[in-house]
Amino acid sequence: MRIDGISFLPASREMSNQDVLDEIRKHSADRFDGDLDRALTYINGMMESTQLQKRYWFAEDERPLDLMVKAAHKAMAQAGCKAEDIDLLIYAGNCRGFIEPGDAYFVAQALGMDGVDCFDVLDACMAWTRSCDIVQSHFAAGRYKKALIVNAESYYVPGGVSYPSNFQLTGLRDIAHCFSAYCGGDGASATVLAADGGDDWEFNFSSVKSGADLCTIPLGGYESRSMPSKRIGLNGLGAFTSFSSQVFNIAGEHMVASLSKLAPQRDQIKIVFPHSGGSVGEYRKWAEQAGFGDVVKFIYPQFGNVGSASIPAAIALHVESGEVCRGDRIGFWLGSSGMSFVAATLCY
Repeated sequence: MRIDGISFLPASREMSNQDVLDEIRKHSADRFDGDLDRALTYINGMMESTQLQKRYWFAEDERPLDLMVKAAHKAMAQAGCKAEDIDLLIYAGNCRGFIEPGDAYFVAQALGMDGVDCFDVLDACMAWTRSCDIVQSHFAAGRYKKALIVNAESYYVPGGVSYPSNFQLTGLRDIAHCFSAYCGGDGASATVLAADGGDDWEFNFSSVKSGADLCTIPLGGYESRSMPSKRIGLNGLGAFTSFSSQVFNIAGEHMVASLSKLAPQRDQIKIVFPHSGGSVGEYRKWAEQAGFGDVVKFIYPQFGNVGSASIPAAIALHVESGEVCRGDRIGFWLGSSGMSFVAATLCY
């Protein structure tokens, strides 16, 4: 399987850490019980400790669908293909407009792909990686020849999964399950994959369920579909709730073990792209423990956590900069809510 084209387009509204603090103040001032200035100082210190500098949100006149279409056209232009050449389209994002049918149908409609097979893959930040694994299996079965994977993370559109719900603090305790939302970013990615011309990608998946309720976006009726938990739904139905510190505490040993599975190819791997899921220091520490500390490259400081777009975004940005060239062996590595982990490698 080969990447024929890959693109990432961030949303247009650049947001500094101070801009995020201003949004928290705007939505919390009339409800916060305590010293809001102290809380904002604490949040700012936490953001800075992760090495986050900026991220991008959708502007009022921007639509996720339009950015996805633009990203798809860019990736298809790189691949030298047209809409009619795509025989499988997958939508693989955390954010979505529909439960029925899948968002993939509306993206395909917007791209003029009337006859394309399409479906959604839902697995939090792992969705793009799962989609690549699924595509590779379909290619091996001879079912398709060219696939397009798209996503658009839109956490911060009004009424989005993170905004304004996570910005309406009532007290210091809320920071524990809202902080992750201050580190995210919006954007769209598109990846054109071809069955011919490349080697098989290596995927090393693993999973634990002890943190299944730590990072959630619940729907109505979730109580009858999950074990009882006081962590779910704290920011409301359809809203993001994440206990990021606890997520990282559980993830550490599994992230190290996951990346260590690429050790046999360590000398051939030029770059490893980690998920843009948070603290650069933590990811670097884990990478060093696994023996890959000198080859990890981060996009988190400039774009924040762009969810399921994080790995295609990292690859696309480094292809554009010339740091990744044809024939380079690269790796990618992430943990996702649920919780699941992967370390993968491919020849670009």
